[in-house]
Amino acid sequence: MAMIFPHAVYAEDQPYPRTILTIHCLHRGFTAGAILGMLPPLERHIFSTILRRPSPVNHTSFISRLLASAAVGSLGGIILLAFGMTARMWDCEEIEWKDRSWRLLANNTQNAEDGNSSTFIIAGALTSAFASGRGHFLAKEFTGLPRSRMIVGGAALGSVMGTIYHLLTTTPPNEEGVEEKVTAGLEGLKPSSSTT
Repeated sequence: MAMIFPHAVYAEDQPYPRTILTIHCLHRGFTAGAILGMLPPLERHIFSTILRRPSPVNHTSFISRLLASAAVGSLGGIILLAFGMTARMWDCEEIEWKDRSWRLLANNTQNAEDGNSSTFIIAGALTSAFASGRGHFLAKEFTGLPRSRMIVGGAALGSVMGTIYHLLTTTPPNEEGVEEKVTAGLEGLKPSSSTT
């Protein structure tokens, strides 16, 4: 989000605090809901593979169920996080909104995760849009599901994959290095001991 919204020097000057925090919460709800929505079809597929049922596994059916379930879960996650954010921030003053949004924009790890997740959301939606076109294997004539649900499901799956990619490729911050920077910054704030 730091690429879209300006990051003020001081938290009290942060513009668009409600928009930043709302987008962040809905984005996280989209991803969390998609993860929860994907669990039932994944569990069913894994158990049917382990039990080795005699009927062959229909991969088109599994992918369409996975996408459809992820779509429902992601929308449910958005709704739940919208209510949660509203309840949490109901009586908060403007400076609290500004402080939280300012901290979000200052967090480089969070910004990297947002970028990865957003990129994979777009890729997932475009891939699903292509695969659910007329004559393709996720088309309505084969799955019985509307194309819009497949596209939302692809975006939801992309969000999850972007988060996984971020977790696998991001190194945790060096706590010692952070502490050294904070200490150095505090040393620079000390008044000079020179006498006149």
